[in-house]
Amino acid sequence: MLGACSGMFACSNFLTFLSSLPVLAAAVILRYYGHTRCSTYLEVPMWVLGIFLLLVSLAGMTGLWCGVTFMLWLYQWLMFLLILVLCCFTVFMFIVTEESGSKCGTGEDPRLKQFSDWLQCRLVDESNWIGIRSCLTESKICSDPAISGGKPGVFLPIKNGCCMPPSQCGFVLKNGSIWTIPKSGLASNHHDCLMWSSKPNRLCYYCYSCKAGFLARLKNDWRKLTTFSICLVSFLIINFIIGCLACRSSQAVGLFQIRRKDQF
Repeated sequence: MLGACSGMFACSNFLTFLSSLPVLAAAVILRYYGHTRCSTYLEVPMWVLGIFLLLVSLAGMTGLWCGVTFMLWLYQWLMFLLILVLCCFTVFMFIVTEESGSKCGTGEDPRLKQFSDWLQCRLVDESNWIGIRSCLTESKICSDPAISGGKPGVFLPIKNGCCMPPSQCGFVLKNGSIWTIPKSGLASNHHDCLMWSSKPNRLCYYCYSCKAGFLARLKNDWRKLTTFSICLVSFLIINFIIGCLACRSSQAVGLFQIRRKDQF
């Protein structure tokens, strides 16, 4: 019983160690290559999750291979804490990506009202948006080949929101990147139409549509992370149960050996 349970525990614990590697790799990609480097609200949880998974799996492997019962129980408590935090984080992400709100005062544009108050207040209110807008400008995200046409399906919200004027404004495209006002004037006096500029460091970064595009892309990323978190929690619960069986079996064998020594 102990050998079989320990083998299952070792296998599942090794899989936990392997699962930390793609999480850390995703955090590195978001930090250095993804547009979300302009916001740490997705990057930081990935770093924390990956490092915690790595440390927990190392504690489990140390307890198993070195025969340190204390490390096995520490592993179990850390695993329980990780499962609890992940469940709370998953519920939080589900709520902020599903609900809509309009209490934050980020603008009257209906495209912003489709996002939760938390996303609006934490990301695209005036104080926080200044930093994100500066990062988007400095990273030249609209001149990135992936944005310009390499991966239009992936970056479509940002491309439409930040890199070109809204279609209802009636701007005319000239020379491939210069938008001009037609002789008849703008078709709309909407805020975004007045904020648009063909200058590379301005474009539509001051538009509501850019905020909406950024939130749409971030919301899509968080939904993917929520799905991954649900799968990870399910796996960790199974791993936790196997670990409990291994610890109890180890404790039972230890008591049995002590009793045998007492008898002889």
